[in-house]
Amino acid sequence: MDDLFSLKGRNAVIVGGAGGIGRGLAEGFVRHGAQVAIADVNLTGLENAVAEIEAATGQKVKAYPVDTGQESKVQELVAKAVGDMGRVHVLVNAQGFNIKAPATEFPVEDWDKLFSVNVRGVMICCKHFAAHMVEQGGGKIINLSSIRGARAALGGNLAYCASKGAVDMLTRQLAVELATLELAGWGFAAQPRSGAAPERLNAEALALPSYEAGRPAETEACRVGDARFLNRRHELESR
Repeated sequence: MDDLFSLKGRNAVIVGGAGGIGRGLAEGFVRHGAQVAIADVNLTGLENAVAEIEAATGQKVKAYPVDTGQESKVQELVAKAVGDMGRVHVLVNAQGFNIKAPATEFPVEDWDKLFSVNVRGVMICCKHFAAHMVEQGGGKIINLSSIRGARAALGGNLAYCASKGAVDMLTRQLAVELATLELAGWGFAAQPRSGAAPERLNAEALALPSYEAGRPAETEACRVGDARFLNRRHELESR
């Protein structure tokens, strides 16, 4: 069974891998045999994540600074990753952040900043990594979303909820288009909040079948399992 879900021989790029769930997925992928590169705009976080993952696993991890809102930088990222690893089998889009403000007062400049990362950056990464995967004969793309893409919430989350709703539909549309090109695309939602009441998390979780409530570390462990399943070896072997 371990061989069925092994990531040995697979090359993965995790965008937003310097912290949070992306950081947890990066370490999980390394532990299960993948060669991993993490990309992030946070240079300090990038350096720290590489040092921590290498110390924990004894394996080397590649790191690339990138601003995914700039298409030329993403194109450079693809070229560097392919040059260093030969090809990319898996892309994980884990980048994203939140800016909160009342709906009637939400600054347009903050809306644009958030959408540049949460939506534009995800789309640009999907566009260029998918093009590479088509040339290589296949691959997998995983986009991290949130329950906020399907369920509204109080607390000034207008832009964040809208951005995750956009990621959800972007992922569905990619799955339809890429399926005809020997690629597969998926999204899953994770919203770890260690201070929230378990009963509230569990109620919200009912909206998304791949959502597990819990503390950040627990949620990251669940996400690693989901990601391994989505990238199971026997499907990739046919690519």
